[in-house]
Amino acid sequence: MPFPRTTRNLAVSALALAGVLTAAIAPAQAATTAATSCEHVCILDARTGGHPDYDRLVLDLTDNVAPPAVQAQVSPDGSYTPGASDETRHLAITGKSYLLLDVYPAEARSSGPNAYTTPTVQPVSLSSLKGVQMTGIYEGHIGFGLSLGDYTRYQVSTLTAPNRIVVDLYH
Repeated sequence: MPFPRTTRNLAVSALALAGVLTAAIAPAQAATTAATSCEHVCILDARTGGHPDYDRLVLDLTDNVAPPAVQAQVSPDGSYTPGASDETRHLAITGKSYLLLDVYPAEARSSGPNAYTTPTVQPVSLSSLKGVQMTGIYEGHIGFGLSLGDYTRYQVSTLTAPNRIVVDLYH
């Protein structure tokens, strides 16, 4: 038995409305997805570990693009200048010396699925590593300061699968 004309018209209208709503929602979902992904690699967290011959800092990264470059510089007093500021600051955790890292290009978000989840100042009780601090975010540069105990040398590596930056501080 065929549907009455009124029921058929309602069904056609409902299908048309569903198509319009789907077309309107799809761009909004695409915009949300684009907003949650990182243009550059995102730094997700900083974790540390002690080993018999060295202490290690690992910065976990998103896998959406190639890992960033990292420049390291020893600082005798832990002073740094964040971003475009003229103000000199000092790392919050005291050490015998300090290692400053500049990660570029990278992002560190405060919220969302790719947020940086570690406290910005993280005390550590290892032989060579005493603390890790995010020192600033400026135009694709993310700064980190490492407060050091006794160490003989350091090595910075960038690894893939998964993406991460590894800093080894040898006793």
